[in-house]
Amino acid sequence: MYKRKLRGWSQHVDFMLLDNLCVFLSLLAGFFIVEREGVFTSRFFWSIVLEALLINLVVMIVLDTYHSVLHHSPWDEMIRLLSQTGHVILILLVFRMLSQNSGTDLSKVALYAIPLYILSCYVVRQAYKSFLKKKHHILNRHSLLIALETSQIPTVIPRILRSNYGTYRFSGIAIMGADPSIEAAQEELRKLLELYPEVGTIPVVTTGDELEHYLTNHWVDEVYLDVPPKANLPVDLINSLMGMGITIHTALSNLDDLESRHKNVEWICGHLTITTSLGYITGRDVLLKRLMDIAGGLVGSLITIILTIPVGLAIWISDPGPIFFSQTRIGENGKKFKMYKFRSMYMDAESRKKQIAESTGQEDQLMFKLEHDPRIIGQKQLSNGKWKKGVGGWIRDLSIDEFPQFFNVLKGDMSLVGTRPPTVDEWERYEPFHRSRMSTRPGITGLWQVSGRSKIRDFDTVVRLDREYIENWSLRQDVHILFKTVWVVLTRKGAM
Repeated sequence: MYKRKLRGWSQHVDFMLLDNLCVFLSLLAGFFIVEREGVFTSRFFWSIVLEALLINLVVMIVLDTYHSVLHHSPWDEMIRLLSQTGHVILILLVFRMLSQNSGTDLSKVALYAIPLYILSCYVVRQAYKSFLKKKHHILNRHSLLIALETSQIPTVIPRILRSNYGTYRFSGIAIMGADPSIEAAQEELRKLLELYPEVGTIPVVTTGDELEHYLTNHWVDEVYLDVPPKANLPVDLINSLMGMGITIHTALSNLDDLESRHKNVEWICGHLTITTSLGYITGRDVLLKRLMDIAGGLVGSLITIILTIPVGLAIWISDPGPIFFSQTRIGENGKKFKMYKFRSMYMDAESRKKQIAESTGQEDQLMFKLEHDPRIIGQKQLSNGKWKKGVGGWIRDLSIDEFPQFFNVLKGDMSLVGTRPPTVDEWERYEPFHRSRMSTRPGITGLWQVSGRSKIRDFDTVVRLDREYIENWSLRQDVHILFKTVWVVLTRKGAM
């Protein structure tokens, strides 16, 4: 019976336990150096340990610290460790600021505990990875036979060897195809020997016609079957091998031509399918992203309520009328919703948009941008040619007008991080390629916004950045964008 490999953070529980052990021992050492006695009886010590362990666990899961851990170079491992440590320290500091507990001077403990943790955790990670590689190489008894055509050897065999890391012991190669030649296959393998010496340990043992007979008389746990483009899937052979109790991994090489790097096997309406998409998100990540949105939405909505009185009063005095502005926008996959903002423009702004767009030559543009927009409340040109900024300009510069969108986040129309939702008229003029940017839930901020939105006027560049965000999505990237957004807003970089 085939035991499917664990995926995601759950396959790295061993690393996470060792990591938290280093956290505990480092804090213990730090407290002993500072206090010298009574550490184990200190409630403050145990509360700090519990907080640090839980925060560290959450950070490891959210940042996906151990993704492809065996592939990490020593330098990449150190960068990941420092990033993880920085996030834990920041969250712990915020948590302690909100807490009323007092005790040992944490700054003194941190002076010793943080360097001890970084050093010990780095050494433990490297040592454990080395142990796992040796263990897999020496003790792993799962044998894998590779079945492919001779023409595939130069590309498939190197890819398998680079990705194996001792997980399998290769028992041999079976040559498939209409006219298989063991001698020709051996010649192709000899060409790879200089770059991949381990090829010399993998013999060519049989052909496709004799594969079933060979497996009847030789011990093999699993078979890797690579089906080349335009070749028929050998269903009878697969069923026969499966009937023998052998696990078969079928690689469909013709799917490599699909542009999407996200491909998953699923049962859809009773049929086995290969699902391809621009981006990919797991159920766990959907839950974590939504929880992050709810937490951020609650905090942002509270701030919005507090801002409503001073901001609303300033807007109403400058231009009497509603202080909030709602507009129909396009959300995920074309779904329409009402997006809320503090009103930063005059009441007739929408009716004047077409006239201004024509006068500035932007009537055919998919993204309307104007450095000095006369529709903004208080914005006007002085006699000396300079522009005076009013209330509308200031709340836009500080992104205060965006705060009511936290209510959209709570409703589920938007996310904290995503792609900016277009207006209906912009959406209707999109080319098919442009629509890909709305294959995810729109966000208050995103990769485009933190990349200097006011300097980016080319809409294709905006689409490229949005597609880059979707294709490479991760919770870690969302957290990074949120922190960068705060910096951009505080420094007023990229504001329009």
